[in-house]
Amino acid sequence: MNKFDKQISDLQSGMEPALCFFMDQYANALRFFAFKLIKDKEASAEIVSDSFVKLWNRRTSFQSTDQLKSFLYLVTKNACLDHLKQCRNKYAHDDTFLINVEASNTDILENMIYNELVELVVLEIKKLPKQQAQVFQLAILEGKNTQEICDELQTTANTVYFARSKAVAALKKAFEQKKISEYYISMFAAILQTNFFLFCSY
Repeated sequence: MNKFDKQISDLQSGMEPALCFFMDQYANALRFFAFKLIKDKEASAEIVSDSFVKLWNRRTSFQSTDQLKSFLYLVTKNACLDHLKQCRNKYAHDDTFLINVEASNTDILENMIYNELVELVVLEIKKLPKQQAQVFQLAILEGKNTQEICDELQTTANTVYFARSKAVAALKKAFEQKKISEYYISMFAAILQTNFFLFCSY
Protein backbone atom coordinates (compact mmCIF):
# COMPACT_ATOMS: atom_id res chain seq x y z
CA MET A 1 0.00 0.00 0.00
CA ASN A 2 1.52 3.35 -1.06
CA LYS A 3 1.23 6.47 1.06
CA PHE A 4 -1.72 7.84 -0.92
CA ASP A 5 -3.68 4.61 -0.52
CA LYS A 6 -2.96 4.66 3.20
CA GLN A 7 -4.14 8.24 3.47
CA ILE A 8 -7.36 7.35 1.62
CA SER A 9 -7.91 4.53 4.10
CA ASP A 10 -7.18 6.82 7.05
CA LEU A 11 -9.53 9.45 5.65
CA GLN A 12 -12.33 6.91 5.37
CA SER A 13 -11.68 6.01 9.01
CA GLY A 14 -12.16 9.65 10.05
CA MET A 15 -8.52 10.43 10.85
CA GLU A 16 -8.04 14.19 10.55
CA PRO A 17 -4.29 14.00 9.72
CA ALA A 18 -5.31 12.34 6.44
CA LEU A 19 -7.43 15.39 5.59
CA CYS A 20 -4.46 17.62 6.39
CA PHE A 21 -2.32 15.45 4.10
CA PHE A 22 -4.64 16.03 1.13
CA MET A 23 -4.90 19.73 1.95
CA ASP A 24 -1.11 19.96 1.80
CA GLN A 25 -1.13 18.10 -1.51
CA TYR A 26 -3.88 19.97 -3.35
CA ALA A 27 -4.91 23.22 -1.61
CA ASN A 28 -2.42 25.49 -3.39
CA ALA A 29 -3.30 24.18 -6.83
CA LEU A 30 -7.02 24.40 -6.08
CA ARG A 31 -6.65 28.01 -4.95
CA PHE A 32 -4.84 28.80 -8.18
CA PHE A 33 -7.56 26.99 -10.14
CA ALA A 34 -10.28 28.99 -8.38
CA PHE A 35 -8.41 32.27 -8.73
CA LYS A 36 -8.07 31.79 -12.49
CA LEU A 37 -11.87 31.51 -12.65
CA ILE A 38 -13.06 34.27 -10.34
CA LYS A 39 -10.03 36.60 -10.01
CA ASP A 40 -10.64 37.02 -6.28
CA LYS A 41 -7.90 35.75 -3.97
CA GLU A 42 -9.88 35.87 -0.72
CA ALA A 43 -12.98 34.26 -2.21
CA SER A 44 -10.83 31.58 -3.84
CA ALA A 45 -9.33 30.63 -0.48
CA GLU A 46 -12.80 30.42 1.09
CA ILE A 47 -14.13 28.27 -1.75
CA VAL A 48 -11.23 25.84 -1.45
CA SER A 49 -11.67 25.62 2.31
CA ASP A 50 -15.33 24.77 1.77
CA SER A 51 -14.32 22.12 -0.77
CA PHE A 52 -12.26 20.34 1.86
CA VAL A 53 -15.16 20.54 4.31
CA LYS A 54 -17.31 18.82 1.69
CA LEU A 55 -14.56 16.26 1.17
CA TRP A 56 -14.50 15.52 4.90
CA ASN A 57 -18.27 15.17 5.04
CA ARG A 58 -18.15 12.61 2.23
CA ARG A 59 -14.86 10.98 3.24
CA THR A 60 -16.23 7.42 3.13
CA SER A 61 -17.13 7.80 -0.56
CA PHE A 62 -13.61 7.78 -2.00
CA GLN A 63 -11.77 4.63 -2.97
CA SER A 64 -8.86 6.25 -4.82
CA THR A 65 -6.87 9.45 -5.09
CA ASP A 66 -8.22 10.04 -8.59
CA GLN A 67 -11.79 10.00 -7.29
CA LEU A 68 -10.86 12.37 -4.49
CA LYS A 69 -9.11 14.83 -6.81
CA SER A 70 -11.97 14.76 -9.31
CA PHE A 71 -14.38 15.55 -6.50
CA LEU A 72 -12.27 18.46 -5.23
CA TYR A 73 -11.94 20.06 -8.66
CA LEU A 74 -15.61 19.55 -9.47
CA VAL A 75 -16.96 21.07 -6.25
CA THR A 76 -14.44 23.92 -6.49
CA LYS A 77 -15.45 24.67 -10.07
CA ASN A 78 -19.15 24.58 -9.20
CA ALA A 79 -18.62 26.89 -6.23
CA CYS A 80 -16.72 29.32 -8.45
CA LEU A 81 -19.57 29.35 -10.95
CA ASP A 82 -22.04 29.98 -8.13
CA HIS A 83 -19.86 32.84 -6.92
CA LEU A 84 -19.81 34.39 -10.39
CA LYS A 85 -23.56 34.05 -10.74
CA GLN A 86 -24.03 35.86 -7.43
CA CYS A 87 -21.81 38.65 -8.73
CA ARG A 88 -23.38 38.84 -12.18
CA ASN A 89 -25.36 41.97 -11.33
CA LYS A 90 -22.04 43.77 -11.32
CA TYR A 91 -21.60 42.65 -14.92
CA ALA A 92 -25.18 43.15 -16.09
CA HIS A 93 -23.94 44.82 -19.25
CA ASP A 94 -21.97 41.73 -20.30
CA ASP A 95 -23.03 38.13 -19.56
CA THR A 96 -20.31 36.63 -21.76
CA PHE A 97 -17.88 36.43 -18.83
CA LEU A 98 -19.93 33.65 -17.21
CA ILE A 99 -20.59 31.85 -20.49
CA ASN A 100 -16.87 31.83 -21.24
CA VAL A 101 -16.01 30.42 -17.81
CA GLU A 102 -18.56 27.62 -18.17
CA ALA A 103 -17.46 26.78 -21.71
CA SER A 104 -13.74 26.83 -21.07
CA ASN A 105 -13.75 24.77 -17.87
CA THR A 106 -15.98 21.82 -18.64
CA ASP A 107 -13.11 19.34 -18.83
CA ILE A 108 -12.25 18.56 -15.22
CA LEU A 109 -9.52 16.08 -16.19
CA GLU A 110 -7.75 18.73 -18.27
CA ASN A 111 -7.87 21.14 -15.35
CA MET A 112 -6.52 18.46 -13.03
CA ILE A 113 -3.56 17.82 -15.32
CA TYR A 114 -2.93 21.55 -15.64
CA ASN A 115 -3.04 22.04 -11.90
CA GLU A 116 -0.73 19.10 -11.23
CA LEU A 117 1.86 21.23 -12.98
CA VAL A 118 0.99 24.10 -10.68
CA GLU A 119 1.53 21.78 -7.71
CA LEU A 120 5.03 21.04 -8.99
CA VAL A 121 5.69 24.74 -9.54
CA VAL A 122 4.53 25.60 -6.02
CA LEU A 123 6.89 23.01 -4.53
CA GLU A 124 9.82 24.42 -6.49
CA ILE A 125 8.94 28.02 -5.62
CA LYS A 126 9.43 27.17 -1.95
CA LYS A 127 13.07 26.38 -2.75
CA LEU A 128 13.77 29.74 -4.42
CA PRO A 129 15.35 32.75 -2.68
CA LYS A 130 12.64 34.79 -0.97
CA GLN A 131 12.53 37.70 -3.45
CA GLN A 132 12.44 35.45 -6.51
CA ALA A 133 9.67 33.37 -4.97
CA GLN A 134 7.63 36.47 -4.13
CA VAL A 135 7.96 37.94 -7.62
CA PHE A 136 7.10 34.66 -9.33
CA GLN A 137 4.09 34.12 -7.08
CA LEU A 138 2.73 37.61 -7.73
CA ALA A 139 3.52 37.74 -11.44
CA ILE A 140 2.76 34.26 -12.67
CA LEU A 141 0.35 32.69 -10.22
CA GLU A 142 -1.59 35.85 -9.31
CA GLY A 143 -1.26 37.66 -12.64
CA LYS A 144 -0.16 41.01 -11.21
CA ASN A 145 1.62 43.50 -13.44
CA THR A 146 5.05 44.99 -12.83
CA GLN A 147 3.83 48.18 -11.19
CA GLU A 148 1.57 46.28 -8.80
CA ILE A 149 4.50 44.06 -7.81
CA CYS A 150 6.78 47.07 -7.34
CA ASP A 151 4.19 48.70 -5.10
CA GLU A 152 3.60 45.57 -3.04
CA LEU A 153 7.27 44.68 -2.57
CA GLN A 154 8.53 48.27 -2.46
CA THR A 155 11.11 47.65 -5.16
CA THR A 156 12.04 48.74 -8.69
CA ALA A 157 10.93 47.40 -12.07
CA ASN A 158 14.48 46.29 -12.88
CA THR A 159 14.63 44.27 -9.67
CA VAL A 160 11.30 42.65 -10.50
CA TYR A 161 12.41 41.74 -14.04
CA PHE A 162 15.69 40.29 -12.77
CA ALA A 163 14.03 38.27 -10.00
CA ARG A 164 11.42 36.88 -12.39
CA SER A 165 14.07 35.90 -14.94
CA LYS A 166 16.15 34.12 -12.32
CA ALA A 167 13.09 32.33 -10.93
CA VAL A 168 11.97 31.11 -14.35
CA ALA A 169 15.48 29.88 -15.18
CA ALA A 170 15.73 28.05 -11.85
CA LEU A 171 12.35 26.37 -12.31
CA LYS A 172 13.16 25.25 -15.85
CA LYS A 173 16.45 23.79 -14.63
CA ALA A 174 14.66 22.00 -11.78
CA PHE A 175 12.16 20.51 -14.23
CA GLU A 176 14.95 19.27 -16.48
CA GLN A 177 16.80 17.71 -13.54
CA LYS A 178 13.63 15.93 -12.45
CA LYS A 179 13.19 14.69 -16.04
CA ILE A 180 9.68 16.09 -16.17
CA SER A 181 8.05 15.31 -19.49
CA GLU A 182 8.10 17.77 -22.40
CA TYR A 183 4.32 17.97 -22.05
CA TYR A 184 4.58 19.47 -18.58
CA ILE A 185 7.37 21.79 -19.63
CA SER A 186 5.30 23.03 -22.57
CA MET A 187 2.39 23.68 -20.19
CA PHE A 188 4.75 25.57 -17.91
CA ALA A 189 5.77 27.70 -20.89
CA ALA A 190 2.09 28.30 -21.64
CA ILE A 191 1.57 29.61 -18.10
CA LEU A 192 4.41 32.05 -18.60
CA GLN A 193 3.10 33.15 -22.00
CA THR A 194 -0.45 33.57 -20.69
CA ASN A 195 0.72 35.87 -17.93
CA PHE A 196 3.49 37.65 -19.86
CA PHE A 197 1.40 40.56 -21.03
CA LEU A 198 -0.16 41.02 -17.59
CA PHE A 199 3.33 41.03 -16.14
CA CYS A 200 4.73 43.58 -18.57
CA SER A 201 1.75 45.97 -18.65
CA TYR A 202 1.57 49.01 -16.38
